[in-house]
Amino acid sequence: MASNTIYQITYDRLDAYGLFSEETIKTVALYAEKQAAYKDYQDYFQKIGIPKPKLFIAKNKAGVPVVDIAPRKTEGTIVLHLPMANPLDENQLFHIATVVGTNPTYRVIAFGNPSGKPYKFKEQNLTFWQKFKVAFTKNQRPLVAAEIEYLHTNKILNAHHVGYSYGAHKALIEVYYLNPGDVSSITLLDPVAHARGFKQLIHDFRNTFQPMGDYVNHTRIPSYFQAREAAAKTKHHESALKRPINISIGILLRRLDFVKMLEKDISQHPAISAVVAWGSASELGNDAHMKVSMHRLKYDAKKKVKAMRLKEGRHAFANDIHLQAAIIVESLLQ
Repeated sequence: MASNTIYQITYDRLDAYGLFSEETIKTVALYAEKQAAYKDYQDYFQKIGIPKPKLFIAKNKAGVPVVDIAPRKTEGTIVLHLPMANPLDENQLFHIATVVGTNPTYRVIAFGNPSGKPYKFKEQNLTFWQKFKVAFTKNQRPLVAAEIEYLHTNKILNAHHVGYSYGAHKALIEVYYLNPGDVSSITLLDPVAHARGFKQLIHDFRNTFQPMGDYVNHTRIPSYFQAREAAAKTKHHESALKRPINISIGILLRRLDFVKMLEKDISQHPAISAVVAWGSASELGNDAHMKVSMHRLKYDAKKKVKAMRLKEGRHAFANDIHLQAAIIVESLLQ
């Protein structure tokens, strides 16, 4: 398939949402054209400077895997928060690489989550009481303490925090514990809309996998398909969901209301702006709840909150790496 066809396909797909500026659509479509020229993901990662993940060890011996990509001239910093149990594997690195390529003047920092082998780091396994606090109390700082220390150690100020799925909630948690001046904006991609029973959460979560392949295939990028295949061979996701830390996170997710969390963040950081993108048909969402909540938040926050509703979008929409990139690029224009 000719590279100019990839450009047009990507352009038309993003334009059809009616959510993005011409500048954003062209930026992402041009980058999709560049991605299509790479024969394999390893060469792609090397050419654009995606490093191997490193394990950052905090002063309290807690650790978090991180990739940190900084251009020579830096306009700002994007901090990426991944979905639950997703480590910095080949698949997620491809997502990160797409954000790097479509935002070439931004430093991009991405943190991995507790997962299964070969990404099972004992430093990420919290103590019993820390897991208990995460699951059943209002204290979620243990989830993000090592990440916060990394940002403070590197003197990251005015960062743009971006999170998808559980990563959206983790972004909200992290921003809440950060100091004023550390955060410029927050972009949330399809957070779990509101509290629900544990069985219902598991049922809804399982239903998110069915449409995922369609979103991946929309990209038409062979090297992306290769990266996903390489990640799938480890089967880390299956074992990750059985880890006590991820069970604690699951219990946490069933009782969270993202609207209240966002309100707390805005109160903590009055100067920040927020973008919330959700799929109207999301298995973990509630379209009516989201529309009403976002309308109210936008009024209360005096237009510092922007809603991006993806008509007929399912929870897996961020697996279309170009759609995810367009949301991020557009949010940085706010």
